Amino acid sequence: MYIRQIQIRNFLIHKDTTLNLTPLTVLVGPQGGGKSALFDAMLNFSLVSRGNLRQAFGPYPYSFRATIHRAAGRVARIGYTALLSRRMEDDEYLEYEIDYRRTGSAEQEVRFTIQTERLVRHPDNLTIFDRKDPDSYLITNKLDLQDDRSLLAAIRHAELIGRSLDDVDDLAVHGAQQISRFNRFRLDPLVLAQPSRLPDPGRDTAPRLGYHGEDLAATLYHLNETEAPSLELIYERMRAIDPLFEEFEFDAVGTERIAFSAKYSDARQLIPSVRLSSGTLIYLGLITLVATGNPPPLLMIEEPENGLTPQAVKSFYEAARSLGYREKPEERSQILLSSHSPFVICEAWNGEDRDFIHQVKVLDGKALIRKFSKVVADQGIHLKKDHGRRAILGLRNAEEVMAGYLS
Repeated sequence: MYIRQIQIRNFLIHKDTTLNLTPLTVLVGPQGGGKSALFDAMLNFSLVSRGNLRQAFGPYPYSFRATIHRAAGRVARIGYTALLSRRMEDDEYLEYEIDYRRTGSAEQEVRFTIQTERLVRHPDNLTIFDRKDPDSYLITNKLDLQDDRSLLAAIRHAELIGRSLDDVDDLAVHGAQQISRFNRFRLDPLVLAQPSRLPDPGRDTAPRLGYHGEDLAATLYHLNETEAPSLELIYERMRAIDPLFEEFEFDAVGTERIAFSAKYSDARQLIPSVRLSSGTLIYLGLITLVATGNPPPLLMIEEPENGLTPQAVKSFYEAARSLGYREKPEERSQILLSSHSPFVICEAWNGEDRDFIHQVKVLDGKALIRKFSKVVADQGIHLKKDHGRRAILGLRNAEEVMAGYLS
């Protein structure tokens, strides 16, 4: 699945934010500008497609009241409009709009109500569903729609219980499957180093890393046992930053857990994961995220540069970009990176294209997103010459942008 555009309304700092996504989208800007809040919104949109709305919120400070934009009125709604296609190259796409609000007070049972929900297929401009008159659409006949369950969540529920969906638009079914798989990561070296539960030897795909990097050992072990081609890609990337790296070795911990060690050709020989440097572990976790098969359709990674050398940042960025542009569409994954690294900005800006870099900052209490190329033009940032044309962003200017001087 490919997300062309997402509009976010009344979610945290994002009063009314529209972002055009590409295979790789890089978000930069000062702290508190709304980068993490945008990731939170994307996950909330994903949760809306998984089950009932009340499952998307918890007690304060994770409640609906604590999440909705501070300037929103009491009857305001959180909402999204997304343009979704199966592949980037496709002409056919869905326009999906939903907004919802919380009803009830603290003394009553909290309830959620979907106020607006509409699904339109383009380029035919064919309305597949509109909650204003749900009985007028064939798609509702086989679905268990509720006031707090979205159309996409109802499609996913019907599929999980084995109900036939022959009469349901195939792109809508695909969208419901894929939106529920969005994932977000902020890797922690202490978590990455820990042993993992042994994976089921009969499963077809490797385990997925958790938010902080849980199950890295299990993922590498599964790739090793199944002789997955992606393991060789991980080895190549590891050797790119340390040519003396050879491979991983694995040891059982008790009867149900597995640990890994890194093998080197010099005097280091074998280093257990818990003795690897933090930078090595974070780099390994990042490369594993983008190299492993069956990645999430949308991969959100926060501040991947933490603990990495410029060489490792460059290597990871190249691996992430290749994931978004793989030859087979079913093997691609869109990637959203939030970064404070001038190295990431320079690597992205000075590459093959640059319109996927966006600056996120707060203006008058609302998040503002604009293309980084517009920031460069508006601020008159001095670029270095490339074949007689000023086009190269230098590290010093990138550092000033990240420090806020040119934002």
